[in-house]
Amino acid sequence: MADGDDWARPKAAVALWSITGEPEPSASVLEGCLADVAEGGDSYGLFHEALRALARIGTVSPEARSLLRTVRNSDRRLSTYRDYRAFLDDELIRSAIDEVLALDARPSEG
Repeated sequence: MADGDDWARPKAAVALWSITGEPEPSASVLEGCLADVAEGGDSYGLFHEALRALARIGTVSPEARSLLRTVRNSDRRLSTYRDYRAFLDDELIRSAIDEVLALDARPSEG
């Protein structure tokens, strides 16, 4: 799950969580999908899939919250499109960010 194809990781994480009912290691794998966009990357599709999966699992770490706040506070459009779809994607992803930020926090591992 942690070393697989980027697009398969969110699905594998949700599948494991569905079977075990335990948020870990699924949530950590999903949170790994957030860093690229937080650092200025444009893998918005994977980012959105990870957000949707984290919302299903229902918990988020303080580190992931920090990444999500960074993305939410950025001025860029969260979309690879440069037409009207950019507004739609941006609103959809920002809404998903807000949904995940509203989840209960889990303790930081350290």
